[in-house]
Amino acid sequence: MGLVRKHARQRLEEVLPEEPTPDALLGLLGDPDVECRREAALGLVGVTEAVPELLVRAGVEKDPRVLESILITLAAHDTAEVAGSIAVHLASDDAWRRTAAAAALATMPRSVPALMPALIAAPDHDVRVMTAMVLAALPHPEVRTWLVRMISEDPHPNVVTAAIDVLLPAATLEDVALLEAAVRRFPDDPFLRFTVQSALPRLAGTPA
Repeated sequence: MGLVRKHARQRLEEVLPEEPTPDALLGLLGDPDVECRREAALGLVGVTEAVPELLVRAGVEKDPRVLESILITLAAHDTAEVAGSIAVHLASDDAWRRTAAAAALATMPRSVPALMPALIAAPDHDVRVMTAMVLAALPHPEVRTWLVRMISEDPHPNVVTAAIDVLLPAATLEDVALLEAAVRRFPDDPFLRFTVQSALPRLAGTPA
């Protein structure tokens, strides 16, 4: 990877022999060289005027590494506009795009909380599963509240299981009733039942 990054840096220096300007870096976002695009995206960190073009590029970029770099650069702004635009990718057909979007949103504690009511109630249950992934790393005091709501109210077992997975590392004996109620709501879902039953001995303080 070090050699690849060195090659990308050399290519940037060949194209831009002097310190690149934001406009020059924006022009390289469409370069045929993947690593050149990636380096250009990372070079635009903190450049507010680059946000509109980066949002456009996030929607058309085909390389997972470049997209990840674009989203990292965008997420550093942590604004409602950026968060809303990134959240759209949670519904993508591409698993790597969904995952990259979730990872970026999880680093945006100022703007993402305002999106949570809509994300938790999204019509697409796959978006709600990805929302649980966002909550797994989002540093915000309401994370537990949102997870409990998903576990107790969401109508899809995959969403409930995803939320339980996120809650379990910090779950306590007080959460046993919540988890058991989730199993009763979906008695025919073996994975959800297994997830909960595997955790109950630890929460109750008894050997598995």
